[in-house]
Amino acid sequence: MTARGTAPERRDGRVLGGRYRLVSRVDEGGAGEVWRGRDERLDRDVAVKLLGDGADAAFRERFTDEARRAATVAHPNVVTVFDQGQDGPDAYMVMEYVRGRTLREVTADRGPLTLQEATRIVAQVADALDAAHGAGVLHCDVKPANVILDDRGVAKLTDFGVARAARGPAEQELLGTPRYIAPERVEGKAPTPASDVYGLGLVAYELIAGRPALEGLDTDDLLRERLEGPAPSLRRARVGVPASVDLVVAKALARDPGRRYQSAGEFARDLLSAARGEHTQTMPVVPPPPRPLRRDGGIRVPRLDTAAALLAVTLVVLAVVLLFMNFSNVAGTPPGTSPTAGATAAARVTPNVVGKQLREGIDELKRAGYTTRISYAPDPENRGRPCTITRQQPAEGQPVPSSRTASVQYVSGQGCTAGL
Repeated sequence: MTARGTAPERRDGRVLGGRYRLVSRVDEGGAGEVWRGRDERLDRDVAVKLLGDGADAAFRERFTDEARRAATVAHPNVVTVFDQGQDGPDAYMVMEYVRGRTLREVTADRGPLTLQEATRIVAQVADALDAAHGAGVLHCDVKPANVILDDRGVAKLTDFGVARAARGPAEQELLGTPRYIAPERVEGKAPTPASDVYGLGLVAYELIAGRPALEGLDTDDLLRERLEGPAPSLRRARVGVPASVDLVVAKALARDPGRRYQSAGEFARDLLSAARGEHTQTMPVVPPPPRPLRRDGGIRVPRLDTAAALLAVTLVVLAVVLLFMNFSNVAGTPPGTSPTAGATAAARVTPNVVGKQLREGIDELKRAGYTTRISYAPDPENRGRPCTITRQQPAEGQPVPSSRTASVQYVSGQGCTAGL
């Protein structure tokens, strides 16, 4: 299968910009192709996104502009953009090559993930989105196919090719994939960080349910349902999903962007709490029904219908409490861990160890509660002072996961790992 009007022999082995040799095609779409390439100057694998000569001038200009803006987002959960350029009729973008599978491929292979896996991945993508929004860049196409899960389980957000800088309400062009686009974008309104939160909500839904929301609808019906229907229910898609998790995801998928979470990180934190059975602000509070006064003497005596309502509310609250306690024991606490130990780990947050010496950083992670396994590996870019940490996972500020595992990358040097 080849791009329209492009013969494969014209691509294979071609060197772009006198530096990037195309090795094998990874994917292609209407906007161009993605290749595995080789940076012959730095002797490393790279991913090359290539626009053919069929792209119009406006798309080329936006492609180049967004390559530059995506390069400003430096984060462990974002695929790094190294370079961009023009070679003959082709514009290209050079990115970090990530060995792994997209979340679309993972769910197609495995179906629904556990709540622990799904919330961990969502938290990583939320970190990436918060970093992008902080740099003034909106992704506008957050979906499982644009998140790569690498061989170490680290989620990497990629393809800012349709991303837009946060330029204001004048930006009205509809960009993105219809199945994952926010309602306000369907209406032609300007994107905001809440638009990316909507896309992340759909990613969370798909990871937990094992299938896309509103699956089976064609594009017209899907967009109509998005504008007119309620937020899709996780509890209808997968038996056993706690009500609190369903409510958190529903809030991320609210039609009105003002009613959604206003940051991806806020959504991820509530989702983690709900999955652990903890109280979140999204949970509704049901007030008790009023107790009317009797007219004969003023003594407060509940009428029969009020007493029945009180009994029903009490039974519902008791059932919800028992459900949360049961799910917390199944999904929130690892085998062999006491509830007290689990609560202590959940209360801890991950410190920032980037820039510190490898030994010092690992010691600090251990003090924070990462006692099970801390993996370390050389950073492929290898930039900075020897033995210093360049990347960490989980990111700073994230709760220590129940697995208590962490990973770091460091600049290679003599004696870095001695004694570890």
